[in-house]
Amino acid sequence: MGYCMSRLSFQEKMLWGQLAGILVVVGFYARFLAHSGPGHHYFHAVLIVLLFLFASVRTFVRRRSRSVVEDERDRAVASIGTRWSNIILWLGLVLILVMYWDHGSMRSANFLIGVLFHLLILAGAARIIRELVAYRMSA
Repeated sequence: MGYCMSRLSFQEKMLWGQLAGILVVVGFYARFLAHSGPGHHYFHAVLIVLLFLFASVRTFVRRRSRSVVEDERDRAVASIGTRWSNIILWLGLVLILVMYWDHGSMRSANFLIGVLFHLLILAGAARIIRELVAYRMSA
């Protein structure tokens, strides 16, 4: 496994780290928060810490390693992932609007927050997985 990971580019390693982070967030959510009431938990702190961790690691490694270069392939792969993520987000927003227009409400604030959370997780995971597939197909 170490030899396989050493052949990956910096961008691919970051994508694998982001996928692991999303799986940790989803696991934490499913285990501890899926059936709990609002308030009295610090899920937002976990999300902020993970976002800060990814941003700092990426910035630190990029500044330390001058050999990390983003070329045309990296930009093309990023645009593919962004396109997939945007499609999922737009479809989700249209779904939310249709649910609101058909039913006149979103049942509750918890339901709306749950739908938005799952939509963001789905869009993020789809972007990462699609970019990883694009990197492997172009290798």
